[in-house]
Amino acid sequence: YSDDHGKTWQLSQPIGAKTNECAVVELADGRLLMNMRSYHGKNRRAIAFSDDGGATWTAETLDEALIEPVCQASLIRVRFPESGTPGVLLFSNPASKKREKMTVQLSEDDGKTWSAARLVTPGSAAYSCLAALSDGTIGLLYEWDGYQTIEFVAFDLEQFISGR
Repeated sequence: YSDDHGKTWQLSQPIGAKTNECAVVELADGRLLMNMRSYHGKNRRAIAFSDDGGATWTAETLDEALIEPVCQASLIRVRFPESGTPGVLLFSNPASKKREKMTVQLSEDDGKTWSAARLVTPGSAAYSCLAALSDGTIGLLYEWDGYQTIEFVAFDLEQFISGR
């Protein structure tokens, strides 16, 4: 973690064993949410929270809503809540116990629930990366076709939220 906008970095307290390939987002209340690949044998993502900028973390728990095949995933904050509009988190991974079904999920309550999901491809899929693009769309880069192909798709956030 960094307290000086990235000039220097400090090592935070360890979170726990059997996790790696983490993604961190800031929540509306200023806490950090870490989402982790989990080797606990439960096919669920591990999560932990920090209320001190990443110096310390809560004990990890499993997010029962986020199924995973023990694979890297992506988590980004697209917007913070403002003027009655909820904030938005997006999460992508193969939402299966196998490396298949690349899916993007949406949360408007800082990851407490995942209210919308879009299946990107039903076939084999693995690592992914989400990004908010300069034109306002969301980009998703992901492996598929048995790791033979890297695919890029873009979608409109408002259409995703409205289910179109």
